[in-house]
Amino acid sequence: MPAPSLSREEVAQILLAEFRRSGYEGASLSTLSAATGLGKSSLYHYFPNGKVDMGRAAMEVVGHWMREKVVPLLTSEAEPEKRLKRYFAAMSEFYAKGTLPCLTDLFTIGEAATYFQQQFKQNIGNTIKLISAVLEDAGFAPAEAARRAEDGLVMMHGALVVSRAQGSTAVFTRVVRAIPDVLLAE
Repeated sequence: MPAPSLSREEVAQILLAEFRRSGYEGASLSTLSAATGLGKSSLYHYFPNGKVDMGRAAMEVVGHWMREKVVPLLTSEAEPEKRLKRYFAAMSEFYAKGTLPCLTDLFTIGEAATYFQQQFKQNIGNTIKLISAVLEDAGFAPAEAARRAEDGLVMMHGALVVSRAQGSTAVFTRVVRAIPDVLLAE
């Protein structure tokens, strides 16, 4: 059998898109195979543990993007307000202005929670720490900075759900644009 022509990373990108479209529970091996254009045996070549490995690969795509594009925005030497605005603008891009779902939501319900919840808990904790550090740089005490950072994530993800439910990006765009000012307000 000839080697598949797609790299593992390319396949993982396609899987991410399919998981975002169908959810973890809704994405069957047949739909994942159809989305990638690969037979099931080729998928198992890349992902020996099946759908769980495919989910992890999708998470790796997101993790790589976050490390490359997002973490530097929060850890730069820019003023706290600029760092927060750049971060939330990047997240708006990641969620296609509120039209794409969050993997945290899709991968922490049903059977998927068994495999992925701890990783998402860690990811959210790390994000809160990064945003909190920016808020501490802005003068907030550590406990207050952590609370505000968590509030910022809740606002963004809540706006994402409402925008998707309404079929409009208006709420997400408005809320995400306002979050830095809300977090920095005295």
